[in-house]
Amino acid sequence: MTRYTVKQINTVDAAEGMVLAEDVIYSNGLLLFPKDTTLTDRHILKLSLYDISYVYIKDFIEDPIYTKSPIKRELTPQQIRTKQNFIKFSKDYEIQETKVRDNLNQISNGKGVKITDLFSISSNLVKDLGTQSDLFSHLCHLKTSDDSTYTHCLNVSMLCNIFAHWLHFDDSEIEALTVAGLLHDIGKMKIDPKILNKPGKLTAEEFEMIKQHPKIGYDMVKDIDMDEGIKQAILLHHEKMNGSGYPFGLDWDKIHPYAKIVSIVDIYDAMTSERTYHQRYSPFKVIRIFEEECYGILDTHYMYTFLEHIAHNYIGSIARLSTGEECEIKFIHKKSPSRPIVQIDNVLLDLEQENNIFIEEIL
Repeated sequence: MTRYTVKQINTVDAAEGMVLAEDVIYSNGLLLFPKDTTLTDRHILKLSLYDISYVYIKDFIEDPIYTKSPIKRELTPQQIRTKQNFIKFSKDYEIQETKVRDNLNQISNGKGVKITDLFSISSNLVKDLGTQSDLFSHLCHLKTSDDSTYTHCLNVSMLCNIFAHWLHFDDSEIEALTVAGLLHDIGKMKIDPKILNKPGKLTAEEFEMIKQHPKIGYDMVKDIDMDEGIKQAILLHHEKMNGSGYPFGLDWDKIHPYAKIVSIVDIYDAMTSERTYHQRYSPFKVIRIFEEECYGILDTHYMYTFLEHIAHNYIGSIARLSTGEECEIKFIHKKSPSRPIVQIDNVLLDLEQENNIFIEEIL
């Protein structure tokens, strides 16, 4: 029999392949995962969604299955990064990222800002794109920045801007939601960077400090003249539909729509971006995780509007399937956007009818 010791780890340090040494039970007594569960990316997302701060895993002595080498990702095709529109976007992105840093620091230091200036940071980047699809392609191929808070806020803001158009918001709502995305994590400006960027295990105290950022951010902006929905998005973007979120554990009908929307975009960008604790996931893998794990946790209407439109941006793209075959994405199903109809050579394959085949990566 394989020998192991029991090890407590912070949830942010959980990785695929780790095996639970104890049951994971939510505060209301609900059994989330039983002992001996082998963690997958969907388990890890669910732990995060339920705000489980730590778990007990088996630290194998003879067969450390959870320390296996990470899957090697293919390099981004060089052709993408040499295209003129990508080069221009990359340069503009760096300029706007600097503006994000300056404005967040200005607010953090108690100084005023113009909402129109905040809106223009990401709206100008979106406006200069050839198509919406370009944004998703460009974000997939941008090099990782060390300043993940600033790039994350900029990404969420751009995605919120496009999402607002998908929802047919009016101009004032588009501006407010775009700014809400830009400012949603501003509270992290007051969190020790060593904690935010810590690659190893967080202590319980450190994790609790990070969970304070919505309240800290709200206190920064509560007296600034801006749409109340922006302030509510900053305060409530970690609340969940089932009341398991923080900082208040609110019922879903008490959460502002902007907070519900930012919550979805926040998770999507975090999972499709490089982090100290995980590699970026491909868009269709993230869409599949949303479909399988987020019912009853995130707003279903907003979530499926978001996922369906994202998937549609990849129609015509070349992807690699879990079988290793390359295919072209031809059609997106409204109710299951992660499982499109694809074409392999001259054959159409409906992934909605193929439960064991899925899109692994966009090429």
